[in-house]
Amino acid sequence: MTDTNHLQAGTDTAVRDYVRALLRQYRADEDARQERIRALEADGRRIVNGGQTGQDSWEITDWRSGDLLAHGTGGIDEYDAATGRLDPDGKWLHIDHVDADPVDVEPVGIPDSLADALQDWLGSAGTPDEDVAEFVGWSVEDVARHREDG
Repeated sequence: MTDTNHLQAGTDTAVRDYVRALLRQYRADEDARQERIRALEADGRRIVNGGQTGQDSWEITDWRSGDLLAHGTGGIDEYDAATGRLDPDGKWLHIDHVDADPVDVEPVGIPDSLADALQDWLGSAGTPDEDVAEFVGWSVEDVARHREDG
């Protein structure tokens, strides 16, 4: 094997290892996020979703059930009034504010710019689980489980 081929084989392995490490980290982050949600709910918090749906229209849904809690077309003032009326004790928390720790996987043997591109590729909704599975040598089910939210 020439030095170039050896380097290329090492880089190929490093890239696959990095993507596998990202997948494992995604799963760990999502598990931690779900645990935080359960703890917030056990503490009496309600996790909601929604917000602006059009220029002046909005909606608020229960994140867990998807039930529509309120909606309107009166802009932010009407949204704020509905939130104040429905959640007078401030127990609601928007799902966007329930964060998991950011992915922090140190790339080894690959440039940072390639690591950034791989994170973008793996995090893109347009990247099929089948493509990732073929690349890393995992089953499609394992990849889907590591990439899923909630």
